[in-house]
Amino acid sequence: MKNPWMSFWLTAANAQMSVARGVFAANLARAQKAAVEDMTRQTVAFWTGGAAPAPSKTPRKARRRARA
Repeated sequence: MKNPWMSFWLTAANAQMSVARGVFAANLARAQKAAVEDMTRQTVAFWTGGAAPAPSKTPRKARRRARA
């Protein structure tokens, strides 16, 4: 005979672990992306002798085309 309280508790625990696993995976993906971007920036700076301009912190505003 199944224990309904144990089933309820395991279902809730499984749901919480799924949320935690998703948060962990998202955080890991962000960290990996930041590491790759930093490595790429350092590699380009090394091989170009630092001649490449530093990337701007703010994105350029989109230029509007003149309407005819």
